[in-house]
Amino acid sequence: MAEAGAILVIEDDPGIRETLSDFLRSEGFSVDLARDGAEGLERVAARRPDLILVDLLMPGMNGQQFLARLRAEAATRSLPVVLMTGGRPVGETAAAADVVLEKPFELDELLATVRRFSPRGHV
Repeated sequence: MAEAGAILVIEDDPGIRETLSDFLRSEGFSVDLARDGAEGLERVAARRPDLILVDLLMPGMNGQQFLARLRAEAATRSLPVVLMTGGRPVGETAAAADVVLEKPFELDELLATVRRFSPRGHV
């Protein structure tokens, strides 16, 4: 299967992080992982992903802080971001994300969302 695109998953819960990684890899995506927003920024600098999945609530640099830093830089401002959260974010946080997925979500819902941003039109 041809690679469908590169995705960065930023999630502090190891179980969720690994589940998302395994699922996305099985669908042909290249996946990089980070445990918090600071590590996520390092990963973006090392290898620019096609899409970022970021949890809102994390210790250290959370999803809101990560989005603010990502959008503040011209080089990363336009990277697509899917914000994953147990609640509905409001204001600038919701506006900074391209899509908000409310947890718990179905993997089919995640896949449909991810495919919208695939650089190769993978369907």
